Amino acid sequence: MTVYRQWFCNCHGLPQQLDSEVLYDQEATEPACKHCGATPLSDPKKTISFRDQEEWDD
Repeated sequence: MTVYRQWFCNCHGLPQQLDSEVLYDQEATEPACKHCGATPLSDPKKTISFRDQEEWDD
């Protein structure tokens, strides 16, 4: 099983998926919103959220 974390930003009122899909159990670059620049670690307006997606194909 592989778990992918999908990041979303609500800065425009509706959740918009951030570009990169980050593999949860590995190091990766931090996704950032193209519109407001928020990232999961730097989110002063609290607009970033995530959803974990499981794949059972392993």
